[in-house]
Amino acid sequence: MTPVVNDPIINDQSDSMESRIREVAQQIFFRQGYATTSTTQIAKEVGCTQALVHYYYRTKENLFRQIFLEQIESALHVIGRSLATEESFDRFIEQAINMYINALMKNPRLPFFVLEELVNNPERRKYLRDNFVKNPTYALLYMEFDARLRQEQQAGRIAQIESFDLMMTIISMTVFEFLTLPLYQDLLSRSDEQVQNHIAHRKAEVIRMVKKILKP
Repeated sequence: MTPVVNDPIINDQSDSMESRIREVAQQIFFRQGYATTSTTQIAKEVGCTQALVHYYYRTKENLFRQIFLEQIESALHVIGRSLATEESFDRFIEQAINMYINALMKNPRLPFFVLEELVNNPERRKYLRDNFVKNPTYALLYMEFDARLRQEQQAGRIAQIESFDLMMTIISMTVFEFLTLPLYQDLLSRSDEQVQNHIAHRKAEVIRMVKKILKP
């Protein structure tokens, strides 16, 4: 909820503060989860009053849902952008995995954030179902992916595999890399540069393995 003010300078400051609150809240949610985060802590790290956090977002739950929605939409947008290309299906898969892993590299805590909420919070699963699974826009996205997969299979260019199975295979192989990244970095004492090289290597491996699965 953005304040209605006619002064453009005040409006810019207001938008900046609203964005800043959301940005800091996202960092805290990613770091420690929803349950242990408070609007008091968010306000303290932003450098504003708790009342201002409630002014823009009303409740912690409303703020969380906006961030949660943005992150899920961002992940689905990767698939949509890949489907919009005129590339071959082989190239489409490569681009989709590249874009998906690149997006996770920008937010490596995202898989922990989403997984924890979906596993531990039934209301969060209901929210995801109502806003995405039952959303005609995203249902159409899945249908477009399925149609393209079927077209390739009928032409004999890829193996027979269900769309859901293929998506779950790609998601599991990519997300698992980030779930185990802290172990890889800390237990093996890897530097940030080595971690980046590891992710680049694993990205190439995931693409190779998925292409092998799809080979007719």
